[in-house]
Amino acid sequence: MEISKRVKAVYTIVPKPDGKDVWLRVGSAFPNRDGSLTVLLDAIPINGRLQVREQKPREAEGREPASTDEPARAAAG
Repeated sequence: MEISKRVKAVYTIVPKPDGKDVWLRVGSAFPNRDGSLTVLLDAIPINGRLQVREQKPREAEGREPASTDEPARAAAG
């Protein structure tokens, strides 16, 4: 399997007073042979919560989601 298809994005969700949570990418995760994940963080969330999601290919990704309930996803889903 191609490595870019295996890499996952790691986000923290920052709650805002207006109710629109911000998904902030803080790192990447890589699956290991035994099914566990190796997580590499560029920042440590102060709330201690992380979300690990499938990473989209760079050309489809555009820019990171700024203020949504979930990270942007391809229409095919």
